Amino acid sequence: MGLVRRVVEELLSRYGVERWWAGVEPLELLVGIVLSQKTNWKNVRRALNNIRERFGSVEAMADADLREIEDAIRPAGLYRNKAPILKNIAKTLTREKIKEILSRPYEEAKRELTSIKGIGPKTADVFLMFARDEQVLPVDTHISRVMRRLGVAGERDDYETMRAKLEAEVPPEKRRDAHIALIRFGREVCRARNPLCRECLFNDVCQYYRAKH
Repeated sequence: MGLVRRVVEELLSRYGVERWWAGVEPLELLVGIVLSQKTNWKNVRRALNNIRERFGSVEAMADADLREIEDAIRPAGLYRNKAPILKNIAKTLTREKIKEILSRPYEEAKRELTSIKGIGPKTADVFLMFARDEQVLPVDTHISRVMRRLGVAGERDDYETMRAKLEAEVPPEKRRDAHIALIRFGREVCRARNPLCRECLFNDVCQYYRAKH
């Protein structure tokens, strides 16, 4: 069993299966994914509730003042950066347009999503994964850190290179669950600061642990 496969299997056994974003309609899902950058799910839910209460819908943010949007999404952090992205999404997309994008092949759908300012490859992949169970394995900052510390990815590996490495080792039907489990592991154990190396399941094969200890 390869290292990536071992890591994923052990984390899935440890954390089980979680269903993030279950029941969230696609346009709100995309907004939630943008909001989730650099924050936790509790703060995202608070920001989404504020959007619903203040504007009624994502589309209504198209005509809202940026300061209003900033105030609504403040709980999610980085609100000055995220507000113009959300306003642009509201201007560019409708529920019908999102449905149209979701009906297209993966590469075409991703290309259209990433043509929208503020939506990068990772955000597009996460959206497609949760919105229609696209069998990709998006790489966020936590996953990137874990993979580099383990030595699976190099410092110069870009997003697509790292995603391809993970997808080569993780079966398609396990990629969504692997994405969630790796993020949890990065947040709770393999943290950016003060990682819990001595408690880690993988310190016997971790290059970072060997270098630091």
